[in-house]
Amino acid sequence: MKADVLAGPRSALRPLRHRDFRLLWTGLLISNTGTWMQFVAVGYLVDRLTLSPFYLGVLALAQAVPRFLLAPVGGALADRWDRKALLFWTNAWLAATGLALVILTAAGWVRVWHVVVLAGLNSALQSFDMPARHSWIPSLVEEDEVLQAVTLNSVAFNGAGILGPSLAGLVIAAGGEAACFLLNAVSYGAVLLALQRMGAPPPPGSGRASVLEEIREAVRLVRTDRTVATVLATVAALNFLGRPYFRLMPAFAREVLHTDAVGLGLLQAAPGVGTLLAPWYVTAGRRGGSGRLLHRSTCALGVCVVLFAFSPGLGWALALLVAAGLFQSAALSSANALVQTSVDPSIRGRVMGLYSVTAFGMFTLGSFPFGALAEWVGTAAALAVGGALTSLAAWVAGPRLRRIG
Repeated sequence: MKADVLAGPRSALRPLRHRDFRLLWTGLLISNTGTWMQFVAVGYLVDRLTLSPFYLGVLALAQAVPRFLLAPVGGALADRWDRKALLFWTNAWLAATGLALVILTAAGWVRVWHVVVLAGLNSALQSFDMPARHSWIPSLVEEDEVLQAVTLNSVAFNGAGILGPSLAGLVIAAGGEAACFLLNAVSYGAVLLALQRMGAPPPPGSGRASVLEEIREAVRLVRTDRTVATVLATVAALNFLGRPYFRLMPAFAREVLHTDAVGLGLLQAAPGVGTLLAPWYVTAGRRGGSGRLLHRSTCALGVCVVLFAFSPGLGWALALLVAAGLFQSAALSSANALVQTSVDPSIRGRVMGLYSVTAFGMFTLGSFPFGALAEWVGTAAALAVGGALTSLAAWVAGPRLRRIG
């Protein structure tokens, strides 16, 4: 990659000129491809075993509860402990849970409760991974590159959602869900290798106060800082109302589009295509302020989800999911950067722990009531309700968001 492509002040790829950020980003891109394969395979497996969107909601609830309980603790530890060591061990244990799924599925022993328990354990481990990883990013790049770095980090996760789900559909069709779980377990080696080659993170804080007191300090900051509070409230609404479409995709593919595992893989890959476009959209859209970008993107995501719910066919559904991925990534990237640049570095890990609750925690929690609603009124109607409420929530928060720089 040419240096001048990365060096320009408006280049969406500028953060990649920093070696440690580039190492971590590359490792995450590989590992997240495996994560997406497992995500698709787990949803397909649960839907195959139960033929019920309600159980997809139960699966999401099992992931939500550990995130709510442990992400604040993970954030506090990210401010106290060596972030590199914390990331290394969480990723090593995540690989181990993938191997457990391989054994259970390949042997024919797997039951729904196995999948639910292991999904909860995965979420517990990610509660420590996410705050450490996100709070480390601002230290790897220059201050004016944080939004672009966060967006690229989103690309490493959601962009892998193009290849991962597409491969998952093919792998499931050829070798079953166990093959996806095995590839995911192996993919964690890329992150572990990247971490070994990276430099040391900033030294942790003194940790003189108790973990509980440090969590309370972060909560007090959120309650008193209107910018952080408004952004986190918007992220919570976006994820609780707007993003359950992704967890309920297996049921939507079966009920509405009548497609198979390959079609499901394409549907779950489509938002990743939009994510790849997000760095350039964010770079162009930040001129009006990150708050306005968050507002516009959240409104647009809600509209995309409503239209997706009434897709007349697979082609329309894929196009709308690409747009949804673009706006979702832009909204979450701008929110993440606003939060990280609004707080002192000494408290950043704890605040990112709370951000993890409002992002992944609310996404998985929202999937439970919308899964129950889908069981009652149908998956398409449930998703349309969520999309409409997302745009309404963004409209209500609009005046405050537009005042944020």
